[in-house]
Amino acid sequence: MIELKNINKDYGLTKALVDVSFSIKKGEIIGFVGPNGAGKSTAMKIITTYTAPTSGKATIGGYDVLENPLEVRKLIGYLPETVPLYADMLVKEYLEFIGAARHLNGTFKQRYDWVVDACGLGNVLHRQIAVLSKGFKQRTCLAQALIHDPEVLVLDEPTSGLDPLQIIGIRNLIRELAHEKTIILSTHILPEVATIADRILVINEGQIVGDGSFEELRKKVTQRNSIYLAVKSSKKDFQSAIKSISEIEDIEFDDNVRRGVVACHLFSKIDLVEKLNELVREQKWNILEFQPEKLSLEDSFIKLTQSTNSTPEQTESANVSSADEKGGAK
Repeated sequence: MIELKNINKDYGLTKALVDVSFSIKKGEIIGFVGPNGAGKSTAMKIITTYTAPTSGKATIGGYDVLENPLEVRKLIGYLPETVPLYADMLVKEYLEFIGAARHLNGTFKQRYDWVVDACGLGNVLHRQIAVLSKGFKQRTCLAQALIHDPEVLVLDEPTSGLDPLQIIGIRNLIRELAHEKTIILSTHILPEVATIADRILVINEGQIVGDGSFEELRKKVTQRNSIYLAVKSSKKDFQSAIKSISEIEDIEFDDNVRRGVVACHLFSKIDLVEKLNELVREQKWNILEFQPEKLSLEDSFIKLTQSTNSTPEQTESANVSSADEKGGAK
């Protein structure tokens, strides 16, 4: 449905995209993530024909974005980060204007009724856009992206400004639409990607540095298994006993525990659960905590987007909004 081959985009001496290639099948929900300035918006602007690549080829539904831009635009619904609204119009007038611009004609009433219901705009149709809250402006712009029933949806921060209930509603709507549409979702909220996306594209410094499910990306960046173990024992006895498991490569002790308790992170390239269970039984330790650890989505993102040239300030800017989740991908 969407295919980018060796796309480059230069702004003078600045290289926004460098040899970017990926393909997206119909019905996929793609989470497109990366630090600020990584190239997300540039890639989406090329897909939606807002800007042309310096080199390479991009096709949407078989149409080249340079050779057949009007055909591409018919296939796409686009919600940009800065919503394109006419502040002096009523919501109803704006949707009627978009319907006319899209030449919906006989199908307009059906599509209008559907987007008003789907985006929850029934109570604000006769309000001027200028006085709407940020959340209702976002929903109005989402309605314009959907009104012509596009095959492809490109959504840049679609839940920005929405309250928790509205966010849940938009997420559910996106999932429903995925049965028949291809969706690219760009967001800084990593748990949102984990909740909605089937596949994640990670871009950094203009290059794709990760492509796959969250579990696939996690395996790409982590080389070792980790287990957090807390038992009742002296540290001396624990250290002596744990040496019997030669596969343990590293131990990081947690000193923030009460006296008589040893807690630590154990690292190995193999799964240590069985061997640790045997050791615990042999030593007759009382277990306080025994937890296999997985790299979180946020940790995976940071590892994928860390650059050897990054300054501390740049690394800090790569930290994106995230709930305290642990591996919550679907």
